[in-house]
Amino acid sequence: MLLENMIVNREFNRKFKKDYFFIQGILEIDCKYFIEKIKESCVSENNNNYTTNIKGLMTPFEFFKKDEKFLKQVSLPLINYIDENYDLRNYHLFNAWGFELKPGGKTTFHDHHASLWSGVVYLNDCKQPLEFPEIKQECKPQKGAFCVFNSFLLHGCRKNQDNISKFGMSFNFNETTNNSWL
Repeated sequence: MLLENMIVNREFNRKFKKDYFFIQGILEIDCKYFIEKIKESCVSENNNNYTTNIKGLMTPFEFFKKDEKFLKQVSLPLINYIDENYDLRNYHLFNAWGFELKPGGKTTFHDHHASLWSGVVYLNDCKQPLEFPEIKQECKPQKGAFCVFNSFLLHGCRKNQDNISKFGMSFNFNETTNNSWL
């Protein structure tokens, strides 16, 4: 087929099965500390409120990346588990942010395709689950509940029908290349 000085010899538009992981559990973390940090950031001038897939309040993407409590209580236990159970390419924490979804707030369905694996940890109980429609799974928010997953998995939340805000932290781990440490 000839299209404007271009010849297309072959084209495929098909789906194929792909291995993935999806892990859920509970972490013992200082939820009060993280909620307070999120609240402080979201009312400051430096925030991502209502500008991303999160249709609610959000810290900057790098907000928790160097936070000592986040690294010790969230990142390190998850890295240790992943390293013990999966054979992944070298990776590093790329970003980590916090969010508050007030009643009526939602997260549009999306993926984190540029990353290797991603996750979320919740800081309070709420009735608004994180949904993974492709694999028919969901993560129910409660203090310390987490899920980690391959970043190509579609996920999001419908409108928060609860009468309270949902607080959490999301993060991405990217493949490490020669120039990707920082």
